[in-house]
Amino acid sequence: MMKTLVTVGPNSLNLDDLSHFAEKTKLFRLNGSHSTIEWHKKAISMIRDVSPDSFILMDIPGIKPRTENLELTNIKQGEIIHFGEGGGNKFKTIRLSKPLPKYPSDLKRFSVNDGQFIFETKQTGEGFVVGKSISEFELLPKKGINLPGSVYNEQLQFEIYCEFLKKIEELSIDGIGLSFVQTGELAGKMRSLAKDLVIVSKIENSEGLKNAREIAQKSDAVMIDRGDLAAEIGLHGLYSAVETIALQTKLLGKPMIMATENLETMINRETPSKSEVMSIGHSASIGADCIMLSEETAVSPNAKLISEWLDGFGKEIENIKPKLSFGPNEGRYKLIWNALSNFPSIPVLIVSKSGYAIFDYFATNPQSELFLVSETKKIIKLTMLYRNSIKVIKRKIGNNTPIDTVWKVIEENKLDLFRHFDQVMAIFVSRYVNTPRANSLTIFDKVDFEKNTDIK
Repeated sequence: MMKTLVTVGPNSLNLDDLSHFAEKTKLFRLNGSHSTIEWHKKAISMIRDVSPDSFILMDIPGIKPRTENLELTNIKQGEIIHFGEGGGNKFKTIRLSKPLPKYPSDLKRFSVNDGQFIFETKQTGEGFVVGKSISEFELLPKKGINLPGSVYNEQLQFEIYCEFLKKIEELSIDGIGLSFVQTGELAGKMRSLAKDLVIVSKIENSEGLKNAREIAQKSDAVMIDRGDLAAEIGLHGLYSAVETIALQTKLLGKPMIMATENLETMINRETPSKSEVMSIGHSASIGADCIMLSEETAVSPNAKLISEWLDGFGKEIENIKPKLSFGPNEGRYKLIWNALSNFPSIPVLIVSKSGYAIFDYFATNPQSELFLVSETKKIIKLTMLYRNSIKVIKRKIGNNTPIDTVWKVIEENKLDLFRHFDQVMAIFVSRYVNTPRANSLTIFDKVDFEKNTDIK
């Protein structure tokens, strides 16, 4: 069943809302671009109080420039606005929090607030862009600006990540969300730097789309941010882009999170739009593991209603399997993973010290259930992001764990393993170096574990 990732914000940081969320999900998100570190520290403490074993994801502020208007700013249709450095008295000027990215010289349009408000480009220059608003609207503080076709400075991006990581190193979080990841190199550097945290790379511009497979390869999970992605590549390209990123992510067996405006209409009403229902259904059909709620649960008075509706809808479509059709596993140790497709559908038990073998397993068997024996805290937390049913058996194991240890694990969990089947397939994986490899595959029969037990 698809899971819900709820964003906790100013309106939902209370025991009533948090307790309600905890009844529906164990996945929580905090947006580091908003509020203070002290606020986030308080939020984490309150989440842990109501859901001690929850997964908490902290989005790290990235390189994306945001408006620095301190209050609601009215912008009229046809009004000329200067964004960035300089300005003067000729046009209304709105400063930006970060430098503008490198953008095409023939930039015709740009937008603010995830593509919601469009400007016709009137002038560009070093550190600024001037545009004419095509509509009247009210601009909230700290809204992002998107210039289609932009390329961001990844070295500066990495420095921003590192600076924020130092600020939150004492916080009890389980993963970090990286904004505007454009290459696998950046994701890999962060994975090496924050080894104990789940790395969720957000693909949200044309460069990230181009390098989607490489990014997914170097990340622990991928988030598709449809808001920034649409603003950067254009609405006409959004559908195919989402399909491409989803496919590349699931081909590598990684969890996928679908973000942005999933149930936006419910912020001010009690039911979703038909388009939102179909959109969430589409996300399920392409293998999304989590649906993320942003403003829906961060600032909406309907936060509890929204999370409850999504939980109920997720249960209704639980039996709709993703339409995933993969070719053979092309990993370094592909032989045994590809062999799994020739076996009947029976419970699979993977014994892996690192736990990274789950990526190759789900790359080959994207819809399967799994029993995982591992001691790696990070991977144990990561399993919470999968829509698949995964039972984790925490056990300290070595690189050369003998078969009798596997036997003992099965003996201790035989009621679950043999609940509906007479056989269990155990895959023992050892010596993880660059790629997980399966060293042995053994079939265990129920009859061998039936002595002095009630599993018959």
